[in-house]
Amino acid sequence: MQSRSPAQHDREPPPLEDLVLRGRGGDREALKRLIELYQGRVAGFVVAQTKDASNYEDVCQAIFVKMVIALPGLRSTKRFESWLFQIARNACRDHLRARQSWLRIFVAYEPAHDSAAAAEPQQGGRTEADIERGMEKLTAEQRSLLELSLEKKRSYEELARLANASVSAVKSRLHRARENLRALMVAGDPE
Repeated sequence: MQSRSPAQHDREPPPLEDLVLRGRGGDREALKRLIELYQGRVAGFVVAQTKDASNYEDVCQAIFVKMVIALPGLRSTKRFESWLFQIARNACRDHLRARQSWLRIFVAYEPAHDSAAAAEPQQGGRTEADIERGMEKLTAEQRSLLELSLEKKRSYEELARLANASVSAVKSRLHRARENLRALMVAGDPE
């Protein structure tokens, strides 16, 4: 076996466990390297799980933010990869749940929805793209509050804490946001 010079040894990527240990300690370079190592695999996983190539970047960003925040609590550096993909599975599940919540809010149930042949939305029904365009017309505050309320089943108290507002203010703001979005949807093409 040929020995390596110290300069060659420095260029080798550090072992995964070392990166995880350094990342747990808050080393930004180690965290950056972990993200670089896994971003392609995580992105492929997200697209495969959600069947949604248009929003995978947002889901991936959420995954890596959760990874950075939770990494100090990871007990075994050897479990990093399975732990990261568990975070990814949960994020995909949350994304799918939120997407379905949006569709349930704005599309009335009809028996035709149960059949695969109902590819076209019924008259008066809205597609996910219509809802997204409507969301873009809302103020940033309204959009953020709606997304927070649908991302997980959050109580008004939790929403109030996240929005740094009173419960009554959150209820009022959320009601106005929903009404504005409905008005955009009823008015027709929200563009």
